Amino acid sequence: MDEANTDLATADVALVVGANDTVNPAATDDKTSPIYGMPIIHADLAENVLFLKRSMRPGFAGIENELLYNPKTTLIFGDAKDTLTKILATVKTS
Repeated sequence: MDEANTDLATADVALVVGANDTVNPAATDDKTSPIYGMPIIHADLAENVLFLKRSMRPGFAGIENELLYNPKTTLIFGDAKDTLTKILATVKTS
């Protein structure tokens, strides 16, 4: 996780697939959060974040993920396998 976090600080894009609580900046930013202090992957450090989710429902901890509302985050709703297949096809033709 530490190695990934170091790389994310220089990444153009972080691709998050349904990992709600494990990328929630509240774990480091909000001392009142029930996940405060939990180690996370800092996807928020990347220049852009593509966040694949089925819905806006919270993760296991039952709290909002502030990363979803970050201006550099693009939410993509739907089945992850289908969505990733479409993204890959688009990248290959670009």
